[in-house]
Amino acid sequence: TANGNTTMISNATTEFHLYTLEWTASSIKISVDNQVYHTVTNSSGIPFNHDFFFILNIAMGGGLGGAVDSAFTNATMEVDYIRVYK
Repeated sequence: TANGNTTMISNATTEFHLYTLEWTASSIKISVDNQVYHTVTNSSGIPFNHDFFFILNIAMGGGLGGAVDSAFTNATMEVDYIRVYK
């Protein structure tokens, strides 16, 4: 019963972007550069109301990410900051 959405960030590999998850008692909003792309109604029926850890995943390929160019050899994942408010 996945509840998701997809958006393409054309310059995601060449520029920094602000990825935001605003999590309240009533909703979870997912934004890129201050534009909301997906909202989920929060309730006790979904599995998000527990403590979590940040996992910055750089997995590649498969059904979700698509094929990886065979000429690919390496890259760098740069994160400027992670900020948490409570």
